[in-house]
Amino acid sequence: MSNAQLQSTVNITLGFGVVGELIVDGPQRVEPLTLDANGGTVGNYFTKSNTTNVATQGGTITNGSIVAAGFLVNPKVYASMGGANPLDPTLALPGNAQGEFLTMGTIVVYMTTAANIGDLVEYNLTTGVLGAVAPGSAATSGFALIPNCVVWRYPTSAAGLVAIRITD
Repeated sequence: MSNAQLQSTVNITLGFGVVGELIVDGPQRVEPLTLDANGGTVGNYFTKSNTTNVATQGGTITNGSIVAAGFLVNPKVYASMGGANPLDPTLALPGNAQGEFLTMGTIVVYMTTAANIGDLVEYNLTTGVLGAVAPGSAATSGFALIPNCVVWRYPTSAAGLVAIRITD
């Protein structure tokens, strides 16, 4: 091994979790719901019908019919439904599957934007994917702010993993 290289860099931020994982031992509220026929992705934001209690990825909250469902969480409890190999890991749940939806707690999520600690969390009305905006800012076009939800730890200068906290 004459070409062996010595370590030349040290990471200052350790890997801290998987998208959708609960990462703080504190108050949490999670509700089991059925996904609609389209299924959904762990870590994204969902709404639900107040008459059927079925969760839909994204969606616009409206008076009298569509309410917040929360974040699809706990990726390690779902049976893998991978592609060609059923054991391939995936964060995508099929349609009509049961999922756990967080409405209060601290989780790891993937942000499509840069995010600083204290930024407000927003979700895409169509896809449920997450972004962040500075405190006091309005939601980006096509997004809606998630009430009482902020970036809590692990800021990112581009798209990447962060921890968010949502409170009631």
